[in-house]
Amino acid sequence: MNMPKMPLPALDDRMKTATILALFFVGLFAIQGVFMPYWPVWLKAQGLSAGEIGILLSLPNWVRVFADPLIAQRADHTGNRKTPMLWLAGIYVVTVLAFPVSSNFWWLAALSMVIGFTYAPLLPLGTTITVHECKTRDLDYGRVRLWGSLAFIVASYGVGWILDGTSTTWIVWMLFAAGVINFAIVTRMPDPQTERSLRSGSSLIYLLRKPVFLIYLGCIGFAQGAHGTYYSFASVHWESVGYSHEMIGAFWSTGVMAEVALFAFAGKFVRGRHPGILFAIGAIAGILRWIVLGSSDDVWLIMLVQPLHALTFGITHLAAVSFIARAIPQQLATSAQSLMATLSMGVFLGSSIWASGPLYQHFGSHAYYAMAGSSAIALVFSLWLMRSWRGEDKTFCD
Repeated sequence: MNMPKMPLPALDDRMKTATILALFFVGLFAIQGVFMPYWPVWLKAQGLSAGEIGILLSLPNWVRVFADPLIAQRADHTGNRKTPMLWLAGIYVVTVLAFPVSSNFWWLAALSMVIGFTYAPLLPLGTTITVHECKTRDLDYGRVRLWGSLAFIVASYGVGWILDGTSTTWIVWMLFAAGVINFAIVTRMPDPQTERSLRSGSSLIYLLRKPVFLIYLGCIGFAQGAHGTYYSFASVHWESVGYSHEMIGAFWSTGVMAEVALFAFAGKFVRGRHPGILFAIGAIAGILRWIVLGSSDDVWLIMLVQPLHALTFGITHLAAVSFIARAIPQQLATSAQSLMATLSMGVFLGSSIWASGPLYQHFGSHAYYAMAGSSAIALVFSLWLMRSWRGEDKTFCD
């Protein structure tokens, strides 16, 4: 007996959708692959102090505290996510071109705020579209998302290799090129018009009144905040102890390669686990990772703990997305994604990056010990979530 086959047009349509969603993450994380490891290096080359670098790196995170919720709530009320993405991606490209104009701190601060307003909301908007399309077309979110991590690896390692043969002035132009590619990809994104919000009032306030959602935000917030010193001063510190830009790129790439492997193969494991368990795994890995990085600059120890990025970031991210997919109705999904991104990558990570400036200035790599403390708090919240939420689907439907 011949088994029924899916019609070829349907297969082609799924493949096209999966490809463009994967390319969205490629464009977005190619920018991060340049920005995270090397933007602090560019700022240092402009003559800025560690404290000033910490402020400038934290500003985009603080701006998203206001930008993400406003844009997300509007998107949920209209059911349209793609149009604001096009505007934001375009403005980002123009803003990057203005950075070489002056090395004045206040000029760089103003541009950093614009970057926070334009780049940061792209992730929750695009993630909402991706989760919607993955559900509708039976696609594996992790296997779509992993292409962003691969792009981060190629960008971070490739830029390090280029910089060893050129100068830090190229960092801005590589950010610009990545931004142009990102804008081109956004123009091809799916444009699902979902139903308008279930509620006439603020969906953000509605979610923030839910105790379980606040516990969830504590899990993701302290877990992501624990990366503050790593994101802001890892490259600066490794450069100061004598590692080449190419080796620094290899350190970053090693962590993200482990993250790619997790996204590729962890789908079934994640679907069968309570998000609180996943958060706990990531938090325990964070305590170990940050203590080691705070204690040693040995190349082999660094390479040994860098794969823990798959747990400190990767499994934490999958836990966060899984909770929203299971607990939040689609009409509130962008608001939930935005609050998650705003508080975790804005308030928590922004505060952590800002604090890392004076901490690194006074304690050097021992600043990582404070990040281990943040991971420990995330572990407490993850255990609290396991006790408070039993895994009910669409918990916040009235």
